[in-house]
Amino acid sequence: MKENSSFEKTHELKIETIKGPNGCEVSFCPLRGGIITSLKLNGKELLFLDKETFKNKEVSVKGGIPYLFPNAGPLDPNTKFPNLAQHGFARNLEWKNENTENGFCITLVSSEETKKLYPYNFKFSIKGSFNEDSSFTMETEIENLEENEDMPISMGLHPYFNVSNEEKKNIKFNFEGGKYVEEQIESWANGKAISIENPGVPIEVEIPGLGTSVIDLSKEFKRIWVWSMSGKDFVCIEPVMRDKNGLLNNPELIKPKDTFKASVNFKLD
Repeated sequence: MKENSSFEKTHELKIETIKGPNGCEVSFCPLRGGIITSLKLNGKELLFLDKETFKNKEVSVKGGIPYLFPNAGPLDPNTKFPNLAQHGFARNLEWKNENTENGFCITLVSSEETKKLYPYNFKFSIKGSFNEDSSFTMETEIENLEENEDMPISMGLHPYFNVSNEEKKNIKFNFEGGKYVEEQIESWANGKAISIENPGVPIEVEIPGLGTSVIDLSKEFKRIWVWSMSGKDFVCIEPVMRDKNGLLNNPELIKPKDTFKASVNFKLD
């Protein structure tokens, strides 16, 4: 299935859009952390994007789907990675892009600059593609290029789903652990993220004005974070490998020359 692609320039940040079947399309910006800025399934926009933060390279983008690598969340003060910021560095760097038969593949390779923060040689690839059922799959591959040393990771994804601030209270989390999320709305809707276990089955989230978003996470994402901000029109449902400090306390270890793989599939019913 060959898809159409187009380019848009926004303040020197090139956005590429790839069209899939049935009104589906994805837009992403390799020069702005590879971020997915838009994802439309069946003609509906799933993602919130604060365009002002997207244009300002001095701040982190609020919106889209940023990539959290090598760590999701903040780290306590430590001597191993003393300069790693919250959510790592991948979302702030320029990625290389190649279009594929029905999507894209973006790649980030370690450099002297990244090794000052995270002293490992790596290759991080994300493939995005549409499927015949109008769903969208993101496949992550992280290769440890070290000769003799295990490489720790505790990465994640940070999707911002569209929902009006007034309708957050009406979101239905229809999966094991979902009732707890609904009960904790005063926390997560006001900037205090909550964490739940990956139930091991596709999670269904009924979002007013959008529909039922079905998110299928591979088992490598052991946790799901839910978070929003007061007065903002989004809810973040974040697949992550570990909770806060995971990179320090219990990271995934990739053997030398091995490749770690994980995936997320988004569908709108």
